[in-house]
Amino acid sequence: MRAFRLCRSSYPAYDGEGARRVGGRWNSKGVRVLYMSENRSLAVLEVLVHLSGTLPDKYLLGAAGIPEDVAIERIADKDLPEGWSALSPRKQVATRLLGDVWVAQERSAVLSVPSVILGERNYVLNPAHSDFARIEFAQPETFRFDLRLISREPPLTDKEANREFV
Repeated sequence: MRAFRLCRSSYPAYDGEGARRVGGRWNSKGVRVLYMSENRSLAVLEVLVHLSGTLPDKYLLGAAGIPEDVAIERIADKDLPEGWSALSPRKQVATRLLGDVWVAQERSAVLSVPSVILGERNYVLNPAHSDFARIEFAQPETFRFDLRLISREPPLTDKEANREFV
């Protein structure tokens, strides 16, 4: 299985230090995990939703090959705690607790969780799990955001759009 990660180039791509320093939806501050996504586009969206009106430069897109025999624990939609998709970090206590317990118990190297944005899957990786060493991380490549992702120009009317394709 492949997983993808978009991150700033000023930090190591695969050490989980950023999540340890600030915490996230699935981990508390002080708990080291590595966030990845099931596809490139979701990795981009997961970063994009946290950015303001300007697109940053100096980002890297990384990828990982997770061997098929590495156990992946999956949190099903029906098992999500109430308020799991809250945007406020103060309301994400239940999901952080789930992730912290998962890390502490070392139940698997990978936890599959739904994305709040799309419902596709994100992956939380546990660097402390013995199977983490079996995951093959690719050399990250320079990534540039397309300016159209934050374009402030008004959308084309139906008439204008039809003219462009004729």
